[in-house]
Amino acid sequence: MIKRPHLFTFLITALFLLPFNPLHGQRPVRYEVTLSNIKQHEIVISAEFPSLPQQPLVVRMPTSSPGRYALHQFAKNVYQEKAFDENGNPLKVVKTDLSTWEVTGHRGYVRFEYTLFANHGDGTYSGIDNRKLHLNMPATFVYTHTTERRPVELSFDLKDHPEWSVATQLQPIGRNTFRAPDYYYFYDSPTMVGDIRYRQFEVESHGKKQTIEIAAQVMDSDSLLDVYAGWVQKVVEEEKKVYGELPDYDFGRYTFLVSYNPWVFGDGMEHRNSTVCSSQGSLERNANQLIGTIAHEFFHCWNVERIRPQSLEPFDFDWANMSGELWLAEGFTSYYDDLMLRRAGLLSEEDYIQGLKGGLNYTINGPGRDFRGPVEMSYQAPFVDAATSIDEFNAVNTFISYYTYGSVIGLTLDLTLRNRFENVTLDDFMRYLWGHYGKTEIPYQLPDLQEALATVTGDAVFAADFFERYIYGHDLPDFSELFEPMGVDFGLQHPEESDMAHLMLEFRNGKAIVNGPIMKNHSLYGAGVNSGDQLLEIDGKTIDNQEAWKAIASTLKVGKTCSITYEQNGITEKGTFICRQNPMVDISLPEKGGKAKEKKRRKAWLGS
Repeated sequence: MIKRPHLFTFLITALFLLPFNPLHGQRPVRYEVTLSNIKQHEIVISAEFPSLPQQPLVVRMPTSSPGRYALHQFAKNVYQEKAFDENGNPLKVVKTDLSTWEVTGHRGYVRFEYTLFANHGDGTYSGIDNRKLHLNMPATFVYTHTTERRPVELSFDLKDHPEWSVATQLQPIGRNTFRAPDYYYFYDSPTMVGDIRYRQFEVESHGKKQTIEIAAQVMDSDSLLDVYAGWVQKVVEEEKKVYGELPDYDFGRYTFLVSYNPWVFGDGMEHRNSTVCSSQGSLERNANQLIGTIAHEFFHCWNVERIRPQSLEPFDFDWANMSGELWLAEGFTSYYDDLMLRRAGLLSEEDYIQGLKGGLNYTINGPGRDFRGPVEMSYQAPFVDAATSIDEFNAVNTFISYYTYGSVIGLTLDLTLRNRFENVTLDDFMRYLWGHYGKTEIPYQLPDLQEALATVTGDAVFAADFFERYIYGHDLPDFSELFEPMGVDFGLQHPEESDMAHLMLEFRNGKAIVNGPIMKNHSLYGAGVNSGDQLLEIDGKTIDNQEAWKAIASTLKVGKTCSITYEQNGITEKGTFICRQNPMVDISLPEKGGKAKEKKRRKAWLGS
């Protein structure tokens, strides 16, 4: 996910592919990983920093990770830090802040050694045990700004595990030894070590064949893995059709690092030439869900890995990049993941349409849109993207995920283009971005996206209006109008029902406790009711059991004004509220699929 400025990318890659020349001063940084205590979730890492300037060496553990937008205290799992000079003599190590050590007296060479504890294998953290090393690089390896542009070499001591192999997008240069051109590439290269099963297939793109590799740590049979590899191939081929070609992977290979077993945690994380897809599920039970993560993460090898916003350049290992374009980078990718499954024949038309319901309800009915549009929601990523906090965050009222919000905007743009313009779709927009910003690896900014839409449609007024309303603003379209030409029915689930019908209450010891958030657009919000409050009476009728509540709820019709008595923090409160419409929407196909013209348009949208 991390890349250098465009020109530097080619320069460093050229250096990377040439033999090492010590006259260039590019002596590589070398890491060696020893697996002496993996049963206790520990490895020992030795980092060799040669050819240093005559000044104290500042060694850092990253606090940010490619594909994530929040800060993480990876240094908490580092201990037993030591440093040595070229002759093995100990050097002075001083910890200067939470993630930094200073090494003095080194005379131009430092070997920094430390123990890493890791027991949370996923796309963000690392996991170490007697089955595997599941390594996210920023959560594993220290670095220095002094050497961040140098080549990096990594080797694993697997003498006690001769049956294990190493799966990574890094370039192999020897037995269990790998290379990266610099830290940016190294930190973007997750690595799995263990008993790994491999599947491969080739995909042709512009007359050149590239290898797609699946490196799997699964408990399932070979036959199930073979079937799943077939599904992956269908997804790869279908996503290639959107852009017309595959990216040129750095070594002609893209690797799915697939870990589906009880000893990891669920995640999906994109990288330049690979992705981590992890889950505690299995192919036998969960393949239909797991393939969705594959579809999402592989789409990223175009969108965000190469079609990349300027706001993520350069990626900062020590702080969080704030980006206003995640509604496209993550959101449009989320729109395409299920769409690709549908086009690949892995998801039925009915299931795809039904699958839109959750995201539409969340986005349409989320009060957060009153405060922020897609750009501003994207700015919130450092607070929500696997970020941790102790205090309560009022996300239910102020935030809508840029994944889901962006997906709905992608749906909006795709259907708008198909309904308004002849032979123009969201695929055309993404293909334009690929040609102008992806293949060239020139980062884009928000105005570039509006200009791209104007160019693709030939209508600058339309593009300006769309961005003003839906990207910089927080409007949403009339979805019934958007779906109608596709023969898709859209409307309220319960048009005669108030939102009180689905109020979450928990009854215990004769008390009716509100057991869920009260959003700003709910009937009870204006009366001051909050989660955890005890409802006592509505219109003078006591609420002390489920039957009593059902009787009262049946009278709460849309538009009715009611009095309410409730207890909050031990204080009896009184208020009034007006019953609001249940806002939940429904989406479905007509019983016979609609008219012939509608079926044709829907096939053009959802068909391969």
